[in-house]
Amino acid sequence: MKNYVALIISILTLTSCFKRNYESELIKSPTGNFEIKTTVNRTDKNADNYADVIIHIFDIKSNMVTLLNTGVGDFSKWSVGWTKIGDTIVLQSSDIGNKAWIISNNKPIEIKMTDNLNNRAEFLKSQKYD
Repeated sequence: MKNYVALIISILTLTSCFKRNYESELIKSPTGNFEIKTTVNRTDKNADNYADVIIHIFDIKSNMVTLLNTGVGDFSKWSVGWTKIGDTIVLQSSDIGNKAWIISNNKPIEIKMTDNLNNRAEFLKSQKYD
């Protein structure tokens, strides 16, 4: 029994040493004007963005327009997506709360959360974690 416990602990230790950076699939906005993907730097602890959830925003021609550091830590539950209509990015975070951005002149502008946006954020979370 001791050998099995030691083996399991060794495997868990070794696999935790091989964390990889995270990169999501592209998610197209309902209008088709933009796409987003999220990344998380899980390997370079010296970087300013270590464990931060970063949203990459792309235009209709798949050119990266800008990056948005959400301020969310990867250690918590989070999800990102679009509203059902328009080009509004919605973030659900158990770390810092829900946030939303509209894209204006190729820049994300944070907007005030509404009941509809909070409901969308919670829906996105349920799609990812339930």
